[in-house]
Amino acid sequence: MAPTVLVNERPLGQGVVLGHITLNAEATLNSLSLEMIDLIQAALDRWRSRADIIAIFFDAAGSKAFSAGGDIQNLYHDMQATPGGPCIYCEAFFEREYRLDFDLHQYPKPTLAWGHGIVMGGGLGIFSACQFRIATEKTRMAMPEVTIGLFPDAGATYTFSRMDPAWAYFLALTGAQISGADAQHIGMADSLIQHELKEDCLTALAALDPSRSLSPQISEILSRLQADSTDLPEPQLPNYEAIIRPSIESALLSRNPIKALAASTQNWPAGPFLDRAKSGFLKGSAITAAIIIEQFKRAQSQDLLAMFKMELTIAVACSRQGEFTEGVRALLIEKDGQPQWRFELGEVPNEVVQSHFEHHWPVHPMADLSVSK
Repeated sequence: MAPTVLVNERPLGQGVVLGHITLNAEATLNSLSLEMIDLIQAALDRWRSRADIIAIFFDAAGSKAFSAGGDIQNLYHDMQATPGGPCIYCEAFFEREYRLDFDLHQYPKPTLAWGHGIVMGGGLGIFSACQFRIATEKTRMAMPEVTIGLFPDAGATYTFSRMDPAWAYFLALTGAQISGADAQHIGMADSLIQHELKEDCLTALAALDPSRSLSPQISEILSRLQADSTDLPEPQLPNYEAIIRPSIESALLSRNPIKALAASTQNWPAGPFLDRAKSGFLKGSAITAAIIIEQFKRAQSQDLLAMFKMELTIAVACSRQGEFTEGVRALLIEKDGQPQWRFELGEVPNEVVQSHFEHHWPVHPMADLSVSK
């Protein structure tokens, strides 16, 4: 059986090497399993102190997805087996996934992610943590956790905190999918390059001069490849900004942002993109929506590590409280599309929301980590 992660070293000349990590679970759209997370972390740990490894390149097998998310089915079965928790597999999965993403955010060598196809959930966590985030003409990006009763995680707190709040709240609350062009437009991707130029990118990286600063050289390579790309899509979000921005901004000023946004969506004009976004929000988990409001509020005063600690606290609560289990059942297991959410939008009691932010341990499992200076 082929390994779920391919770890290779590509000689670049002058005695230096590119670390190359390929997600290799094409049958599951390269969704991250705990095994895959551990294999990636082990490679990064081996390469961290090796002077000859000068940069890391992430891509994925197949043409459909960089990674569609996380190992939802195994998480579901663990939650089903241990209702109310502790959910041993879930907690191990979330902790090691977030540790990996936190490590990537601070990795001491340049990291590049080639985000072709679907880039969602945990896959977006790896993509977003890399220094150079490359989208293609086929990229489809989203954080759709509102549809399954989870929350935007794997470092999404940090990603969204650095964006225009109107787009951050819109994407988090609706789970809307966007193109690579839109991802670049709002700052979720750095470059937009034709997928057929990936090998050209790797060839260009082989000419890196290790005696000079690497990041400016990589930026120049990616800029040149974007200029060489043809038939790239145009961003579409600007076409909807006059509708989305006032809805989000006025909702956030109200006493009940979720109810206000639900009312505002009734005035959105019909059309495929807005209809899907509206449906994702109105049919999504009210608890998730309420968590997002609190999550983003708390993030305003947090550093990177505090955000990841908060995410682990929320994730463990989600694994124990049942909403996540029900959302996965309805969308991915029984596929009836009829989740029995606990509350209506905008009617989640504050004590339920706050319970997702209460620590479950005497000492937080990520207490040993620190933010690099």
